[in-house]
Amino acid sequence: MGIGKLRCSVLDVDDLAVAEAFWSEVTGLPVIPSWFPGRYSYVGQPDPWKHELILHLVRTPKPAGVTNRGHVDIWVRDVDTAVAQIEGIGGRLKRAPTIYPRPGSYGDEPARIDWSVMQDPFGNEFCVISVLTPEESLAVAHAAPGDDDHYRAAAGRAHT
Repeated sequence: MGIGKLRCSVLDVDDLAVAEAFWSEVTGLPVIPSWFPGRYSYVGQPDPWKHELILHLVRTPKPAGVTNRGHVDIWVRDVDTAVAQIEGIGGRLKRAPTIYPRPGSYGDEPARIDWSVMQDPFGNEFCVISVLTPEESLAVAHAAPGDDDHYRAAAGRAHT
């Protein structure tokens, strides 16, 4: 048994209304009443009430070039579609979609995910992730050496 139980993630933001709209759209979860209105917003389940994500209002924006020490992973069906949707609601692409692990980077460990690093409107980083099927992973393993787009194409994941 651990010391405690993981409850949720907390993100620092400098505009609660923008953060509520953005993270509600990304997660598909509604904004629910906050115990501390004007300082924190919650995204989660209204009944029974349970917050999955806390948005914490801070007065200073995240400095450019500073990487998060923690982040949220969002599981999606299609990484390219998710990237476009997130950019459409004010998010930004930080790292283009890629396969992980790339062939040969960890011995013969197979490719397992298609993923990308995004940023919310406040610079908070999060990943969008889609698990490769066994067939997609095998296709990547048998692909000739190449760049990220090449491996994604081998898996059938690259949009044209």
